[in-house]
Amino acid sequence: MLFTRLKEKKSEPKTRIAVIAVALFVFLLAEIFFDVVEIAVGRLLLLTNPIRPRVGRLWEEDQKEQTGIEELNAATETGQDVSAQPLRSLEDLQAVLSIRNSMSMTREEFKEFYKSIPIKQAKQILDPLDFIELDRTADWRNTQLSLSGNQLVIYFLDGYDEPIKQVHFAIDAGAEVVEEAGQSSLDQSEKFKGRVVAADVFFQAFDQLPRSFRLQIINDPYKLVQWGASLVRVGISLFIDDDGVEIIFEVKDETGVKHYSMYASEIAVEYLINELNAIEGAPKLQMPVRRNEQTEKDS
Repeated sequence: MLFTRLKEKKSEPKTRIAVIAVALFVFLLAEIFFDVVEIAVGRLLLLTNPIRPRVGRLWEEDQKEQTGIEELNAATETGQDVSAQPLRSLEDLQAVLSIRNSMSMTREEFKEFYKSIPIKQAKQILDPLDFIELDRTADWRNTQLSLSGNQLVIYFLDGYDEPIKQVHFAIDAGAEVVEEAGQSSLDQSEKFKGRVVAADVFFQAFDQLPRSFRLQIINDPYKLVQWGASLVRVGISLFIDDDGVEIIFEVKDETGVKHYSMYASEIAVEYLINELNAIEGAPKLQMPVRRNEQTEKDS
């Protein structure tokens, strides 16, 4: 009896080891075939996500993007859908396509857009003779537009969404030197008087915008890299032109003062001005208007 009990006690550790070995073997098989650890860790991260601190650059960038999306959704709910606003230039179209991957226009909507934008830009999109020929085609029903970088792609579709004609071209993203003069010329301009801010103030507001809006303010960001500390001031026009809202970047280096002109989308400029007006000590800017609207206000 005593010998039997001793034998049972000796066999217990072996039994435990065998059970543990079998359990480990089963666990390894499950991990190999079902990725148990990865799934468990993923579930744990998902469950603890709301309570983990949101720090770091990725969180900050994501928060900015979410803010932009929420602002756009709020605008949509109040009847200010970006795509519902009339498109008056390639810059307006680019602004919408930078927020949405693509957009569709009916035949009549595209015809109205083509006739309302500046003639030079309309010719860029489609030669007038090609437009006339396309307009005489009964098959044309819809137009699909998309943007990849600065490349605009347009498909003219029939009733079965099959392409009849395809057009693609690069939207110019360059900056034009408008003058080489002293900085006072910018302050005295009708368009920019009282609407010039220091570069550091501009960047305080600019950095708060989602990426899509920043690209609509300056669609060639490498210019900012080139200018660096030489960029001293930024002027935002009071007026909305056919090409959008003119923005002047004042660069001062050893050769003197240069003013670089770019056209930004009206939508992005409004968001930029909202951010500027929220900065303490910065000049409070009026939203850009069309010249006839400003004339009516003055009268």
